[in-house]
Amino acid sequence: MAHGSGGSGHGKKHAALIGTVVIMAVLLILAGGLAFAVNYVMGSIGEIEEVELLDPESEEFETDEDAGEDSIDPDEIEWAEDLEETEASSGITNILLIGQDTRVSGTRERSDSMILISINSDTDSVNMISFMRDLYVQIPGYSDNRINASYQFGGAELLDEVIEKNFGVSIDYNVEIDFDGFQDVIDLLGGVDITLTSTEASYFQNAGYSVSEGTNHVYGEFALLYARTRYVSTATEANDFGRTQRQRAVITSLFNAYKDVGITTQIALVDDILSLIATDMPTTQILSLLYEAQAMDLNELGSYRIPIDGSYTNQTIRGMQVLVPDLTVNREAVQEMIAGTYEE
Repeated sequence: MAHGSGGSGHGKKHAALIGTVVIMAVLLILAGGLAFAVNYVMGSIGEIEEVELLDPESEEFETDEDAGEDSIDPDEIEWAEDLEETEASSGITNILLIGQDTRVSGTRERSDSMILISINSDTDSVNMISFMRDLYVQIPGYSDNRINASYQFGGAELLDEVIEKNFGVSIDYNVEIDFDGFQDVIDLLGGVDITLTSTEASYFQNAGYSVSEGTNHVYGEFALLYARTRYVSTATEANDFGRTQRQRAVITSLFNAYKDVGITTQIALVDDILSLIATDMPTTQILSLLYEAQAMDLNELGSYRIPIDGSYTNQTIRGMQVLVPDLTVNREAVQEMIAGTYEE
């Protein structure tokens, strides 16, 4: 049964900071030492709930009111063949960060944001890859649909399967985020630095905020507004593309702000940070990643999105405005992003 696509402003607001929580938690635990890590990792992080697959007859298509007539028949789309399974590099760990409109126990909405955090110990790098929520993909057991529908239909497990089938990325672990109170964490850090274009600055000035073109030191309320805004361009991206770019910019800014605060503030934030996380990652694996992270130069985070430019078409299918990707091109791009060899 189709329904309107207006979307929840609450969900968009919360999805803005996906990934920050995990990066900050890793740095926090590293700063406090192994004993500190064991005490808090085991006691504060929640487990991802197992979910039942939605009956395929109940699947939904999130229609857009201004979509107009369909531009292509779903049966006319020719997908690239599935990739042959290859052995993943032992030096790479892929963690999918998932944000949804609500994390109330027993309920499940579409994933509003999906960011892959790929930790590459071979190159001592961490790369962020946003998967646009309007990507039109194959969902095993269901009709082709927006990628964010797969989370509603089958939780993190089905979303992982969809990403692997379509983009050739094997997901090792998942992290779900509860963003309630996250604005307070930004404020406790003393704010973050955000760089605005002239267009962005004018947009937010018109909304009543005292900001200017260039670097601005901002606090939680503005950081969340900035990250969730869809209807103003960044220097290179517009609409939801710009929004995902802003999300990654906020993550990077928070990452840098966290590194700059003292150990006292870091420790004070531990409960706020870790209580926002639910994961299927065993504690032993978390600690293993922490050991690896100690040897890495984490001064920069790679920031990308899928689909890449020139690798998709805008289509209207079943009343949905979607991005139909060239899977061959995007699969190659994702592999290069993870390896740290991608050049835009």
